[in-house]
Amino acid sequence: MKFNILTNKEINHLIEISAKKIGTSKRNITSIALTDILNRSYTLDEIEQLKVSIQLNYATTITINESVGDKINQINRHGLSKRVFFGYLICDYFYTNYNYFLTKNDLNDHKEFNTEKDYIQIKIDKTIKSKISTYSDENAISINSLFAHYILNKELTVKSYCIEGEELLYLTFSKDVKDIIKKNSREMNISYRFYLNLIAAQICNDLF
Repeated sequence: MKFNILTNKEINHLIEISAKKIGTSKRNITSIALTDILNRSYTLDEIEQLKVSIQLNYATTITINESVGDKINQINRHGLSKRVFFGYLICDYFYTNYNYFLTKNDLNDHKEFNTEKDYIQIKIDKTIKSKISTYSDENAISINSLFAHYILNKELTVKSYCIEGEELLYLTFSKDVKDIIKKNSREMNISYRFYLNLIAAQICNDLF
């Protein structure tokens, strides 16, 4: 289903650059933000402060699934329309947390991203794959985008993993992200497949 949001051009630009960096769509970047936003409630005072500090003047549309739609409907919007209420929250999220997605160098107007796609196949624990797939489906985020977000922006603290039931996982990344995967795995002196399994384990460690 379509979900209309009113943001502003500055935030749209940050989301657009983040999407290019990861090699995904703006929808997936916005969905990553929504998963955090939907995990808490917001007071009227918080919303009133955002209304004063944030100007909304740019309409955008993303695609969400029924599960995300249900979560959106359950939040108290303090009398605001969905597109305005979540517009304020998404703008605030990216103003506050843009460094989760971008470095100062990424914001350089001359920065170019290699968004050409490349593929990787790994063997992964069946239970971990199932958990990640379910989370991605429930939150309308592609598995590729979730992995790329962790590779680029999250600290890797998990050092080991185990596979009790093997399953194949096919991942698609931009060339830039794949280069970072190879760089990180070389620095850790492990194979890129081992590295991606650590990322999968980290995702499960953080989200479940």
